Amino acid sequence: MTWNQTRREFVKSSARAGGALGVLGAFGSAACAGGTGDPLRILILGGTRFIGPHQVKYALDRGHEISIFTRGQTEPPFFHDYFARVEHLIGDRTSDLTALEGREWDAVIDNSASYPSWVASTTELLRDQVDRYLFVSSISAYADFARVGIDEDYHVGQLSPTEAEDDGGYGPRKARCEHYTRDAFGESAIIVRPGLIIGPGDNTDRWTYWPVRVDRGGEVLAPNTPADPVQNIDARDLSEWIVRLVETPGHGGTYNATGEVQQFGAMLEEIRGALGSDATFTWVSTEFMQEQEVAPWMHMTNWTPPEGETVGMNQVSVAVAVQAGLTFRPLADTARDTVEWWNALPEERRAEPRAGLPADKEAEVLAAWHASV
Repeated sequence: MTWNQTRREFVKSSARAGGALGVLGAFGSAACAGGTGDPLRILILGGTRFIGPHQVKYALDRGHEISIFTRGQTEPPFFHDYFARVEHLIGDRTSDLTALEGREWDAVIDNSASYPSWVASTTELLRDQVDRYLFVSSISAYADFARVGIDEDYHVGQLSPTEAEDDGGYGPRKARCEHYTRDAFGESAIIVRPGLIIGPGDNTDRWTYWPVRVDRGGEVLAPNTPADPVQNIDARDLSEWIVRLVETPGHGGTYNATGEVQQFGAMLEEIRGALGSDATFTWVSTEFMQEQEVAPWMHMTNWTPPEGETVGMNQVSVAVAVQAGLTFRPLADTARDTVEWWNALPEERRAEPRAGLPADKEAEVLAAWHASV
């Protein structure tokens, strides 16, 4: 047995023992927030897009040593001075893990994998080199959203017997990635299933559409009714909580990580108040939006019909994650920070949003709606 394997067994037994170690864990890592705990060596697979930079900043601020493993092709969108303090390991998860060989870390945060083969190869390589492995999955791993209040025990999607592992749908692939993580790390595996991630650095524009559109003001097309449910999670809240999870050995397991359920109308009103906007909201029925080819999620971002197979998509239980320390900042702060970040982007990027309802299409649908009622 190697020294690293002995250390891993110590961490596992400490987490099971509870009592005096409890939340502090074997290394006293939880105390890092106050600067009195031992720093951890954390490897982040990915790290330069959206949640990665927030993780890097928070972990460095808490005194940890950070290595990131990337292809070296993506510049982080912010915190460049922090990345100057990070060890950059270059490789490719499809073909070249050489930079990870013969190294040891206390924890791994796997941000970048949506293909099972990637997780199979990295967990096989790192299983005896690290103490715990956190895989960032997705609530898309669930087989469906046909129930309100889905918790971590709800059934996940499965690849069909005829599908190659990396050829299936996104959700079943994420579920298979989770399987490989648990198989390699057992009680030291941490699975985090985020919902829609929002805030500064969003490279999808799926939620960014709403504060940017509300900030522009005027009549805003809104989906269905103000009472429809919505959930999302600020990238900073998610990233900081992920770092705290890997600091503490006893936090193995699976966690839904999205926001608390909110009414869509309340979300838009909070955004409007935060931005001091004169926007007004016109709520257009699901049926009419379908007739006008306004698509849920793509045009009406952060929204799906709260019925049938999608009734539970924005009403997932986060009770386990909240008990494990997940917290939420005010949505108003997220809205202000998102608009500030968006407005600082190059004009050509802002001219081609990646999601949301184009202005001309919105005006067309609103005119048709008013003519029909």
